[in-house]
Formats: sequence, C-alpha cells, structure tokens
Amino acid sequence: MTTILKNLRELDTRLARGEITDVEYTARKSALLDSVDVVETDFVDVTPQPPAQPVEVAERELSGSMTWGFGIVVCLGVLGVCLCFAMLVFGDINLALTLGVTILAALTVALFRSLEE
Repeated sequence: MTTILKNLRELDTRLARGEITDVEYTARKSALLDSVDVVETDFVDVTPQPPAQPVEVAERELSGSMTWGFGIVVCLGVLGVCLCFAMLVFGDINLALTLGVTILAALTVALFRSLEE
C-alpha cells in the first residue's frame, strides 16, 4: 500500500513540475489504481461497550450537571449583588470588585466541596 502511495505522490510531483501532461497523469493514475486488488473483509467490532448504568446513576449525573449550572448562575448573581451593594456603600469600584471577587471565590470553593460529596 505504501508503494502505491509513493507512486501517487511521485505522479503528483511530476505533474506539478510539468514533466507529464494532465492526460498522461490521469491515465497513469487510473492504471495504478486499477492495479490494486480489492480485498473484502468482515471486520468484527471489538470496541468495549460500557456497562448499562442503573437509572439512579443517570439521575445523579443529570443532577450533578444541573448543580453546576445552578451554581454558576447563583455565583454570578451574588457577584452582581455584591458589586452593586459595594458601589452604593463605598463608592469605589476597586473595593467593589475586590469584595465581589472574594465572595465569588468563597462560593466557588463551597460549590466544589459540595460537588465532591
């Protein structure tokens, strides 16, 4: 098979250099491809199939992904509330951002701990 590929690449190179014409290229390529014997094989699918999961496991996985989404929404909501509150109280954007990000980090750590359990 590698010999055929090598010959095809050589034909492509010769065509690119202009050593052969398009008609010669097509004729030689078709002759080369016709010289290949086609072998029919029946392949057996040996890929391992995962065992069927019980319904409880599937529900827990769905619940886990829903927890992630809900956790992200809650974290962004809390970050927005903290930023608004800090801006109203302190009037300093740097302090508001620091407070909001700190609370968001604490909530993220709490979310990861709850997902580990």
